[in-house]
Amino acid sequence: MRAGRGGAVAIVDTTSFGRDRSIKVGQRPWGIILSPDGKYLFSANGPSNDVSVVDLAAGKEIHRVKAGTSPWA
Repeated sequence: MRAGRGGAVAIVDTTSFGRDRSIKVGQRPWGIILSPDGKYLFSANGPSNDVSVVDLAAGKEIHRVKAGTSPWA
């Protein structure tokens, strides 16, 4: 789940479907995807023109990669 305007992605508990926690990323994440092994989340942050790399085990953004103008997916 993404919390776009808040600049965060929300991690959802799949048992209760409630929000487990939020992780700050770039401005207004418009698209997210998981790595094949499920260890990392990638967030395309439109207005900040970058992609956040999130370590899900650590629960934090570990890197931002410049991605041109307004990446959305």
